This record gives sequence, C-alpha cells and structure tokens, in this order.
Amino acid sequence: MRNFTKLTLFLLFTLTLLQAETLKDFVKQQKPSQQKPFYQGEIVTVLQANAYTYLEIKEATKLTFWVATNGVDAKVGDYVRFQKELVTENFKSTTLKRTFKELMFVSHLEYRK
Repeated sequence: MRNFTKLTLFLLFTLTLLQAETLKDFVKQQKPSQQKPFYQGEIVTVLQANAYTYLEIKEATKLTFWVATNGVDAKVGDYVRFQKELVTENFKSTTLKRTFKELMFVSHLEYRK
C-alpha cells in the first residue's frame, strides 16, 4: 500500500508537471484554489506500524478521526496539521491487526508539543 500511494502521488505530480515546460511554470499555474487545505487537531492516540504512524486526531469540534502518514515521532498531546491525500473506508492494517472504519492518508505533517 505504501508503494502504491507513493507511486500514485508521483504519477499525479508528473502528469501535472508535464503540462508545464518548467517547474517554474508549474508553480505559476497553481492557483490558490488548487492548493489543498490543511487539517489540524490534537493527537489523542499514536500507533506505530513499521514505516507508518497512525494518529487519532481530535478536532476543535471534539470529534476524532484516524490518519496515517510516513513514520513520525509524534506523541499524544502534540498538535498537528496536515494535508489530506486519500481517504479509505474499512482499511485493514495487517500489522496492527485492526480495521479502521475510515482512514485518511496525509502528507506535509507538521507537529509541535
């Protein structure tokens, strides 16, 4: 799954970049509306699984949801922000031996204590 996600993101970036002659042209073509919004919240649960870290995030509304990202050293109580890449339903983690009803794969994770 990790390689598939990376490959998908790489292909999307490459296809978009091919439409521009240079990276500078690509950046100019990106309009603010095309930029992905950041989501944020406080970490309430951290599960490490090989190369991935699963985080249960509590939003300002007090609702929680699960995200997965490349391995990070985040801790419970840290505040994070990130961008959504992909949302899956009934995601089965064989490493954790559990199924997430809904799981958001994220990028650009920033966290602070």
